[in-house]
Amino acid sequence: MNNKLGLSAGFFKEPTVEKWKYALGAGFTEAEMSSGDNEMAKKNLDKYLETAETQYKLLIAAGINASSFHLPFGNNVDISGPGDSIADSAVEVNRKILDWVGGKGIGIAVLHASYEPIAPEDRPARFERAVKSIKILGDYAKSRKVTLAVEDLPRTCLGNCGDEMLILTSHGKNASICFDVNHLLVEHQRDFMAKTAPYIVTTHFSDYDRQNERHWMPGDGDIDWKELTGLFDKAGYKGRYIFEIDENSSPKFGRVFSPTELAARFKLLA
Repeated sequence: MNNKLGLSAGFFKEPTVEKWKYALGAGFTEAEMSSGDNEMAKKNLDKYLETAETQYKLLIAAGINASSFHLPFGNNVDISGPGDSIADSAVEVNRKILDWVGGKGIGIAVLHASYEPIAPEDRPARFERAVKSIKILGDYAKSRKVTLAVEDLPRTCLGNCGDEMLILTSHGKNASICFDVNHLLVEHQRDFMAKTAPYIVTTHFSDYDRQNERHWMPGDGDIDWKELTGLFDKAGYKGRYIFEIDENSSPKFGRVFSPTELAARFKLLA
């Protein structure tokens, strides 16, 4: 297992250059950026991007590779609607953010296909709109030298299983996939990987109880990490393992975990 390790930019409650240098020393060379206030992307995009710029400069100063950016999600930036006006507006906001992402040389942008809840009777129309939006954003991302990666999601969200992810991304033609391993509630990781492995370009790693998303530290939930990393190895995955957790994400121990402890725990489990 030679995959690069990374952290979500929200790992530290109060991030500093020194803390990120410590993470780098623990083996975490990558970070996935997120500007935090998802609603702000629609309300005040300039402020949203100012926050992103500050975060980017902090990571670069620490020697961390800001190699992906999590695009905003929420009711007012839902690329599936409801209604074309909301979806169109969300697409436009994301296009502007992709301009910034591409300008920084950040290679991957992670996208949610929807927010929730979505009623069963509304799902077909929302799904159709999401597919359309992903095609638009996937093409636009390519023009900015960015790979769009659609993330699998839990519960009633669009993309809650491998079959839906294949349709949303058109089997990798319109976008790639970000595999969030703690979002699968309707099928096992091995089944998801069997369908989607060729299109996975990045990950979100955290543990859970298979009842709901939890974003726990590896080992605090039910994931068999040795099996999971074996599936990635078998698929020939060469991408990053990004841990989408924060330093307080261990319900079993109820204390702050350092990057060094996280790396040691993952190495032991995987």
